[in-house]
Amino acid sequence: MNASSVGTRSPRYALGAALCVAVLLGVWHWLSLGQSPAVMPSPVQTLEALWDIVADGSLATELTLTLVRAATATVLALCVGILFGWAATVSPFADGVLAPLRAILQGLPPIVLIVCLVLWMGSDPSITIIVCATVMVPLIASATASALQSIDPNLLELGTGLRLSRSRRLVFIVVPSILPPIVAATGAVASGSVRVAVMAELLSAPDGVGAAIAQTRTLLQTPELFAWTLAIIVCALLVDLVIRVVVKRWTAVFSPSDRAATARTRKGTRIR
Repeated sequence: MNASSVGTRSPRYALGAALCVAVLLGVWHWLSLGQSPAVMPSPVQTLEALWDIVADGSLATELTLTLVRAATATVLALCVGILFGWAATVSPFADGVLAPLRAILQGLPPIVLIVCLVLWMGSDPSITIIVCATVMVPLIASATASALQSIDPNLLELGTGLRLSRSRRLVFIVVPSILPPIVAATGAVASGSVRVAVMAELLSAPDGVGAAIAQTRTLLQTPELFAWTLAIIVCALLVDLVIRVVVKRWTAVFSPSDRAATARTRKGTRIR
């Protein structure tokens, strides 16, 4: 068992990560030597530009808009994806109807969808939400269908034998069984939706991080372009970290083996 499998990082891991960052910064600085900031700004110039957008409040304003759109798209994708996955599981006819739609959504490049929506809707912030949700819906639908199909039939039979109502079987058997894979699938795509949101904003939205990047590109403000890029990279990493923590805790809460182990521990404590 390695260090990452138990949720810890060894000193060698930290050393390797620090060395990689130092090398990347060194290469970046070397490439910027003798270059105009409009072509290749140095790390120091990028940090100065980053401080400027932090100080004037534009970073917080535009980043909030982007994150709100990505979060809205995630909630929308959850609702639609779970509905699609459930329908495809309970009805072969619905599965056949939804199969071509899933194939189209999975194979459709986001950039093509953005271009089409811009032609139809103009510069509209809702395009970002539509594109991000479209990217996530097939993955969540697939995870939902897979989770429903993998529910232990013995648990369902036990619920029937205990004469549990349909609502109680849903609450105590179905939901705890399907929630961990759905949450895990959502977490896997939610952090990526931030990057998709920036791309969509760059081509379609009047505001947000993507629109700010488009403006810096137009004005050849390359240090600001690098600053916005650095900010969104850090933000995406933080979102991914938060999602991993949430997924780990939710999986532990709803995992049958973990619940059983917790119950045995509590029972043993009472006996002692």
